[in-house]
Amino acid sequence: MRRPSTYRLGVVAVLGSNLIAPIGVLAFGWSTTALLGVVVLELVAVLFWSVVKLPFAAKRPNNAVENLRLLAPLQAKRGSTAVPGPLPPVYLRNLPMLIVAVVLFAPLELTVALGVFALSDPVVTDPVARQLLLGGLGVFVGRGIETATDYFRAGGYRDHSPRSVLLASFKHFFGIGALLLIAGVFGDALGSAGVLWVIIGGKLVYDLRALQVQQNEDARGVFYRLYGSTETEIEPVPIDVPEGAPTYRVRTPRRVRLVDALYQGVLYSLTSGVLLFYAIAVSLLVFAPSTLVVAPFAVIGAFVGLQATARYVRYGWVEYHCYDDVLIVHDTVLDTPQARLERDAVTGLSVEKDLVDRCFGTQTLAFETVGDESREIQFTLPDPEAVDNEDRHTNVPLSVVHVTAPGTVADALGERWRLEKR
Repeated sequence: MRRPSTYRLGVVAVLGSNLIAPIGVLAFGWSTTALLGVVVLELVAVLFWSVVKLPFAAKRPNNAVENLRLLAPLQAKRGSTAVPGPLPPVYLRNLPMLIVAVVLFAPLELTVALGVFALSDPVVTDPVARQLLLGGLGVFVGRGIETATDYFRAGGYRDHSPRSVLLASFKHFFGIGALLLIAGVFGDALGSAGVLWVIIGGKLVYDLRALQVQQNEDARGVFYRLYGSTETEIEPVPIDVPEGAPTYRVRTPRRVRLVDALYQGVLYSLTSGVLLFYAIAVSLLVFAPSTLVVAPFAVIGAFVGLQATARYVRYGWVEYHCYDDVLIVHDTVLDTPQARLERDAVTGLSVEKDLVDRCFGTQTLAFETVGDESREIQFTLPDPEAVDNEDRHTNVPLSVVHVTAPGTVADALGERWRLEKR
């Protein structure tokens, strides 16, 4: 529960930052260029503080990433890591959204915003530069105060996933971007005064609507229906672990874990869109200077490394703890259980062997359970009550990968008979 005084302080900070540009125009005669520039800088400030918030968001994103091989292992991770000082813990599962925000969304937003700003043919003189510096500093500090009070001090991070944190930047990108586009395209027709009123009035309406949606639990904005909100994200549920020590522990040998990660990275590059870069590399070797082939192979190496890292994080960090009729997948680095499988939920058991298993003489156990279904990707989220935001990590299908004695694990769960039937 947010403290009212802290929440009001955050709101005042946001409103204060929004008033800097209008006050500068009306009281100190700032130019249209300065106003447009400050609006662009506010987009940058909102994006910057959203990226700062991302690692600390406590909820899980409701985005069906488990259907994507490259990102699923990272986002599926449970557990957090404490950081020094008063800050809350950070979550490894937020890394995929952080990568998307920094590598994809941030460059796109900044390019579009600066491009639209350039349409106004701005003239940046020394006085205008000082106005931009003052206005930009004001909005940056204002958004920073809002982040410190509402998100960190008042515990707002508990209500957010990294996906819902990024929603603020999306809304500013489309809302303020539309105002910048109007100002840039119709600047000559509207005149300086018209541009000022469009931006000031439009931004005021946008901020008032945003506050209304934020304070009213029954309010539903357009972005809520298309993107979702904090209500549609997944509240993590702790995994129950039986009391006492497990009857049996098993872990994949270290060298097997390393080879498996590399193998899965290369396999991903050969069975996904990354295969296109192999074709580009071959074409460059045949028709272009050999030095150019470095670029596609660098891209291939990046994807191989990312997939190998994700694979190792998912399976290389874990140890399988067998209790009476219960199997717990435990992360030894984060010291957090990742999944729980009960004997009564098992509907099938098979032994699989891939290239790594055949090389090292290991085997992989694949447990099937009731309701073996993947979460479908949601393109619209019309109502929180209609959204599937269950935290599915108990009695879900799982694999015990590359173990030397799979029968022992099956014995611990009383499921060897399924192997003997095969």
